[in-house]
Amino acid sequence: MYHIDIMTLFPDTVGDVLSESILGRAQERDILRIETHQIRDYTLNKQKQVDDYPYGGGRGAVIQADPLYQCWDHICGLYDKRPHTIYLSPCGKTFTQADARRLAWKQDHLILVCGHYEGIDQRFIDECVDEEISLGDFVLTGGEIAAMAVADAVCRLVPGVLSDAECFENESHWDGLLEYPQYSRPEVWHDRAVPPELLTGDHAKVDRWRRKQSFLRTRERRPDLYEKLDLSSKADQKLLAELERDLVRPPLPQPVECRPAEETDLDDMEAILAQAKAVLCPIGQWNGDYPARQDFLEDMARSECYVLTCGGSVGGFFTLSTRPEASYAAITDGKWSSDEQYAVIHRCAVAEKWRGSGLADRMLKTCEQLALGHGVSWLRVDTHKKNKAMQGLIRRNSFQYRGNVLVDVPPPYDPRRAAYEKRLIPPSWNVKKDG
Repeated sequence: MYHIDIMTLFPDTVGDVLSESILGRAQERDILRIETHQIRDYTLNKQKQVDDYPYGGGRGAVIQADPLYQCWDHICGLYDKRPHTIYLSPCGKTFTQADARRLAWKQDHLILVCGHYEGIDQRFIDECVDEEISLGDFVLTGGEIAAMAVADAVCRLVPGVLSDAECFENESHWDGLLEYPQYSRPEVWHDRAVPPELLTGDHAKVDRWRRKQSFLRTRERRPDLYEKLDLSSKADQKLLAELERDLVRPPLPQPVECRPAEETDLDDMEAILAQAKAVLCPIGQWNGDYPARQDFLEDMARSECYVLTCGGSVGGFFTLSTRPEASYAAITDGKWSSDEQYAVIHRCAVAEKWRGSGLADRMLKTCEQLALGHGVSWLRVDTHKKNKAMQGLIRRNSFQYRGNVLVDVPPPYDPRRAAYEKRLIPPSWNVKKDG
């Protein structure tokens, strides 16, 4: 059992806080024992006075050495060996996660001494205290808050207090990094979506995203910690290179919204189409007059064409159809996972200025939501085998490669397209049921 004894003028306040939640349950299971001791109980003064004026003059008072010593000596007499004694002081070494780890794993019993007023008599420190600890470069009215912080940080690392070591090994400061951002349900809140990497179900992708975010957060918020990191491994160097690319991405203006395309959007859509063709035509995709203005008008007539707006301006477009796709019936080098009804994405593009901003990922998530709204649970898409950017986007959003399909294009262009699909799960399926 791990023991912490706290010497304080306010034992009830300290004891109540440290007897709740995780630490309280650990004490009930006899993993920890946290006791508080009223320093006033160990003074010979009838008025229970423990402080007096400082020698040399000055404002305030100092806690006397003898009441502190008598309390400390009583605690020591309860155990077979002398406990490691810490005085919570603004003059101490700044407390770190490494200190919490050291105290949790190399000690089994601590005495935490809470000062008050102008401090405590130095002679008690010289005789009984093993180290002085500070929470930071500021001064509190007493040591109780610091003692509770140190006790909490240490106790949660004691084996058995938390359910698994992973509960603290991925947290801020464990390995010199700040912790990555955390998200919970719902998937979209106030038009802010959960990063798509966290929705893939791919643990390796999630781990890479989290580590990259830890790099970014540490570099931005704690450059002093970042400078001390060893990031020389090939994996970390690759993540750093990705991070540098991410940092030059333009931020998306808010709000980002999806709505059915209208004829008044055609000029903006054709401007984006021209930008996309400049990239795709050289690899053999979207050559000639396809797609053309008439294609978009037909999509609009069938209520299948949508635009994504960024801050009110058209930033991208796509077509989502639930009609059977003839070319998909003759898939080669593989097969579809199901014969159920599906939705298919066609004619999608993002404005050049928003490439790399995350708008394309937002587009795919929007397609998923629309497909579910149509009552289908499969989403399919195809792209040119040389369109690596689109293939990366598709795979990043957890679409699975299923084989090749042949599309209707004039010679000499290659009709083969890599086909992908994704099983869509309604949001209610993600809710964990009690029991």
